[in-house]
Amino acid sequence: MATQAVENPVSEAGRVPSKSRDLRFAALIVLAGVLSYANTLWNRFSLDDVYIIEQNPRVHQLSEQAAIWLTPYWPTFGEYLGLYRPLAIFGYALQWAAGDGAPWVFHGVSVLQHVLVSVLVFAFLTRLASRHAALIGALLFAVHPVHTEVVAGLVGQAEMIAAAAVLAACIVYMDRARLEPSRSRLVVIVALYALGLLAKEGAVVLPALLVATDFATRRVRVSRDSLVRYARAAVGPMLILTTALAAYLTLRISVLGSIGGVDAAPNLPFLRQGDRFLSALRAWPEYARLLVFPADLSADYSPGVVLPVESLSPMVLLGALLLGGTVALAFATPWLPAAGLPAAWFFIAVFPVSNLLLPIGVLLAERILYLPSVAIAVSAAYIWDVARARITLRELRLATAVVAVILVAGVARSWTRNPDWKDTETLWDSIVRDHPESYRAQWTNGFRMARLRHTELAMGFFEIAYRIWPDDAVLNNNLAGTYLQLGRYEDAVPVLLRSRDLVDDVLETTDQLLAWAYLGIGEPDKALDATLDATLTPASRTAVMALRAQAYEGLGLTEKAAGAWRYAIRNPGGNTPTFWMMLGRVLARTGRQADALAAVDSAHARVQPGAPIEAKLAQLRKAIVSNCYAHGASSDSDAGADVASCTDPMAEWRVVLPPAQEVANALQIAR
Repeated sequence: MATQAVENPVSEAGRVPSKSRDLRFAALIVLAGVLSYANTLWNRFSLDDVYIIEQNPRVHQLSEQAAIWLTPYWPTFGEYLGLYRPLAIFGYALQWAAGDGAPWVFHGVSVLQHVLVSVLVFAFLTRLASRHAALIGALLFAVHPVHTEVVAGLVGQAEMIAAAAVLAACIVYMDRARLEPSRSRLVVIVALYALGLLAKEGAVVLPALLVATDFATRRVRVSRDSLVRYARAAVGPMLILTTALAAYLTLRISVLGSIGGVDAAPNLPFLRQGDRFLSALRAWPEYARLLVFPADLSADYSPGVVLPVESLSPMVLLGALLLGGTVALAFATPWLPAAGLPAAWFFIAVFPVSNLLLPIGVLLAERILYLPSVAIAVSAAYIWDVARARITLRELRLATAVVAVILVAGVARSWTRNPDWKDTETLWDSIVRDHPESYRAQWTNGFRMARLRHTELAMGFFEIAYRIWPDDAVLNNNLAGTYLQLGRYEDAVPVLLRSRDLVDDVLETTDQLLAWAYLGIGEPDKALDATLDATLTPASRTAVMALRAQAYEGLGLTEKAAGAWRYAIRNPGGNTPTFWMMLGRVLARTGRQADALAAVDSAHARVQPGAPIEAKLAQLRKAIVSNCYAHGASSDSDAGADVASCTDPMAEWRVVLPPAQEVANALQIAR
């Protein structure tokens, strides 16, 4: 293998800056990062933090390491969504143990991680430009408002760990005298690569970034001899990195069952369809805006804020132009590193999360720009060095003032946005305030109205959200649920059928709600099919069996109906007066009058004295004693029975479900 020495490309070659100056610069970077994000310490858990950290049993213990390292990232539908980030989960578990679950501990760690990454950006930039240029680039990275989601949202720690690992590996790789890294240096690089991969999938790009830095620093030139020497020197290290990647993918497949899961974005089906590429291009102008002018920031870029596209549009054409220009500049790195390396870094880092090759869970999110945004720091450092060599002292002072204004503006924008991440409710308030055109904003309004039991208002907001984006199965179930509560069974059916077509066999609630709707419109055969298709979980078992019992009863299968009611009663939330009454009625229809009356007695024992349902119980008892339900009779008398006594007192009960709280638990949609 080649051992040829190469030229040190640093602009301050021959000068050894003092350690004290580097320490002062690092301290300044830390100060800038802390000033930008210190007010996140008062935040709590928000959005994904709630499910990944606050409500995740794996994070609340350190004894079961297998549960941390050998399970998917998401506690629910983990294999389906296809994420595996055990190092991040392990980090959360350590922080939970250290602070007994206190949110400020997590937020403090997030701020420290961000300033560490910012210092690593400085160290990386010193291998490319002067110290002052590196300082400016690192300060810009430290205060950049696009990082708010990563730093203020605790699950962003995965992004920061991966970025730190990638940057540290680049630094170790660049600090070598020979074209080929030494064995000890290579061991460190591989270890950092493994840590990055176990924290966040985006670290997969490290080998390509290493190659880009080699071209930018002119360790390799575009000539046959140089390329041949480089290929011979790089084949060993790249093979080792590829082996590490293969080992990671093998572990990932063993945990998830596949490399990428079934569907990373079930609420955005266009990302797994033919128009994904056009939508991916549509995101590129947003990348540019967020990196260059991050005034308008949001935790939500779902349809309404950024709509999917199915044909060429001006924004798609602009995105294609930006993508093409970025790729062209990236290929110019060997000749124009000041323009080429930032483009190459951004394209390589953003490619895995751009939906250009494989769909991810979102079309656009600020958090995916954390590692790619290092390109802005690289560009700023190069620009400063070029400008410093060509401008006068007076112009230099003016440029310094402009940089200071930009940095202060970055600190101010980050500081003012951090409180939006105080908790989930506050964050959704900010989305409704800033982007009411988002279907998620209107969905949130509906969910809040439903929580306040303003069902009509909830339905209105859900319908607005549905009109904006009808392809989110969870939203569809929410809308259908309000229709059902209002007795609009016919309206619920097509919405639920659309929901089932979107993400079949994933949402536990769709078939349950369909059964409810079919019972409401008098189609017990379809209701029975829906309950047989429904997923039975401890939370849903009571409701599903109650619906199945009513479907059986509607089909005249009274023995099966009685068995289903008994099963429902034995489950949590099922031991209620209404369930016992339904069992009593179906037992009477089988001709077992004594058992039916015993069921009525059980219902009566569970009723508070003076409750309105007591009158229904008395009517039911009278109907059973009068033999009204024998042989299916419910409204007409048998052999001389009193017609008035044979009126079914439960006839107006279209669909019987567990009490409201149990229904909310069993049929809850917004996980």
